[in-house]
Amino acid sequence: VYHSDYYSSIKSVYDESYYDENYKKRYGKTLTQDIDNLRKIANNRLDVIENIYLREGECKGCSYNECSSCYVRNFVMSLKGRSLLDVGCGVGIFIEVAKSRGFDVLGVDINKNILHLVSKEIGSRIMINDFESFETNRKFDIITMWYVLEHLPDPEKIIAKVWNMLKYGGIFAVSTPNGDGASSRFNPKWYYSVVPKDHIFEFSPKSLSLLLSRNGFKVVRVINTGFHPERVVKVWGLRELFGLYQKIFNVGDTFEIYAVKKTLNKL
Repeated sequence: VYHSDYYSSIKSVYDESYYDENYKKRYGKTLTQDIDNLRKIANNRLDVIENIYLREGECKGCSYNECSSCYVRNFVMSLKGRSLLDVGCGVGIFIEVAKSRGFDVLGVDINKNILHLVSKEIGSRIMINDFESFETNRKFDIITMWYVLEHLPDPEKIIAKVWNMLKYGGIFAVSTPNGDGASSRFNPKWYYSVVPKDHIFEFSPKSLSLLLSRNGFKVVRVINTGFHPERVVKVWGLRELFGLYQKIFNVGDTFEIYAVKKTLNKL
């Protein structure tokens, strides 16, 4: 785990301007222009989640109430209506796509400025609250955090809360910057100079896997993402070589990690 020396309020960083001019500065296009790409990413992530259930769903002949594999097989037989909580849902693109695929969705976000950007179909399914204060008696089949965990001051406490809110055999899916990625390895001075001020932690796949494993989760898949050779190498020929290195060794600047709640009682 890598710790940043600076922190500013998430509320001040993700104000109304974040979703227009600041979004364009960071990604080269407006949020509206990026909608189709974001929906594609959402569908890809949901495909991964569904495939994990299919792969984990082979019955081992155990008691149904105690066997996560049996639980998962039952989940696959009836995906429609299963519960999904998206923490840090932003303008709700991921839960909009999940809802269209039959999931019973709920989003939580700290930023009240998103409400005027949220579609009418999912507006009632988003709650404005920080996750630390968020309380519910519901148990969810899936909890997702797309680029959220690095913003939170006590990630182990957050992971423990997720564990308590998940059903047995449920999936926790996370994406986050890679503090051990290609950019940080080849140009650490530059990398840490551009880390957003609201990022408190920089994880690596190894450090986050260990954190999840010691808190009652089984990590079932890690996907490296965010291949950006142009961020590190400015010379065209060398940039191509660096991009080739990233692909061959599968070292991205971000990653996604998918874990299954594996125990009935907290370790």
